[in-house]
Parts: sequence; C-alpha cells; structure tokens
Amino acid sequence: MYLQKHNIPEEKVLEKSEDSVLLEFSVPENCDFFEGHFDQIHLLPAVAQIDIMMFFARKYFNVGRNILATKRTKFGAPIFPGYTVRMSIKHNSEKNSIIYKLNSEDGEKTYSTGTFTLGE
Repeated sequence: MYLQKHNIPEEKVLEKSEDSVLLEFSVPENCDFFEGHFDQIHLLPAVAQIDIMMFFARKYFNVGRNILATKRTKFGAPIFPGYTVRMSIKHNSEKNSIIYKLNSEDGEKTYSTGTFTLGE
C-alpha cells in the first residue's frame, strides 16, 4: 500500500541477513514526493528519503515508528525522477538504531546516509 500510494514499484531485495538488507527500487517521474517540492526542478526531498527508509526498516526489522535522535545524516547528491537507487539498512537491535545509505544503482554516487536511534 505504501509504495503504491507514492507510485514506487515494488522493491527488489538484493541481499538480506538477520540485521541488514540491501534493496533496489525506482523513483518514477509520477511519484507524489516530487509534487510541490521545487517548481523548476524535481528532487526527492530529504524527508521523503527518510520516510522511505523508515518504511523499509519497519517492514524488514519490525522497528518502532518514531525516530528519537539522528546523527551523521548527510545528503550528498540529488535524486531526480526516474532514478533507480539502492538502499542499505543495518539494524542494531541492542542500540535500537538504524544505519542507512542510499546510493546510485551502480554504487558510484551516495545520495544520503544517516544513523537513527528509534523509539516505539
């Protein structure tokens, strides 16, 4: 439902372990995250990248819905409509934290990274 709501096709799982997952998905031109962000150029907003990451963290690791703290969050390059991206998510259940990285399909470009402490 979540992915359909934003017109994002189903993700492909490239690697999966007990505490990590590597996914690939496309961000189509008709994704509603692009609407109203910038009039002249469409970029995937930072908040949308975090929202997508949290959706997948909940789906694959059954984590809480709330982010209590962030650190080392960086947005290094824009994601434009039509891009295929790879997202790695690592879950540390002892610290109740997530580390994510969003890269280009070929791994050459890093779009964003971050570490989040989660709550219920």
